[in-house]
Amino acid sequence: MIFTKVNDLKQIDMKNTLSLISMMIVIMFLTSCNNPLNKKYSEKTLEADAKEIGKSKKLSEDDAKLLIGYIMLAKLGGKDLEGKTYSEILKIAQDYKKEQQDLATKVRKDEEEKMAKLGAVLTVAMYDKGYTKEDFQEYLQYAIAFENKSNKDIKAVKGYIRIYDLFDTEIKRINLVEDDMIPAHQILKKIFTTEYNEFMDEDKQLMGKEMKDIKVVWIPEKILFEDGSFLE
Repeated sequence: MIFTKVNDLKQIDMKNTLSLISMMIVIMFLTSCNNPLNKKYSEKTLEADAKEIGKSKKLSEDDAKLLIGYIMLAKLGGKDLEGKTYSEILKIAQDYKKEQQDLATKVRKDEEEKMAKLGAVLTVAMYDKGYTKEDFQEYLQYAIAFENKSNKDIKAVKGYIRIYDLFDTEIKRINLVEDDMIPAHQILKKIFTTEYNEFMDEDKQLMGKEMKDIKVVWIPEKILFEDGSFLE
């Protein structure tokens, strides 16, 4: 009698366990079916799908923007997303974003290393700015100093300066090419100009700012030395 009861209990426990597993499988299946991210993308139903995804709150705001943004980018680029689920598209978008971030990080690192290498040889600074008018044409003026910190004469310099406001918003970018010799351990001062356009916001903004209200960053590209060597 005792063994029979134990076996009966084991059978009951097994039945309960199987029932529980079956219920979990059904719930997971229903949840999966009800998840709008598992729908396949179609341009015809995109608007309705986007609303459904938004209401489901299955995505964070950032992921939702990333998903829709990538779909728009794919459409502009002629990339076919038909047949892919929104979950699959989101994964592609996340991978694409990471690739962009990795590339941006590499470019910034390369630029910083280049600035450090060329900056050790040549310092470039804008120490004043102004305005002039000649022959009915208006110009913005920039007083630039080049300090050669190397032991070799510099033949020419190529690069550009970025001018920012105090909130680090770029106002204007100015290309610079200087081919007057800069002797070793000497400073060369020059005045550069750009045409002033009263209809361009960047010119009007720069015109109205004093030196204490702007930040100037020199981005070197290439330095040529009198002996024929160069840095870039």
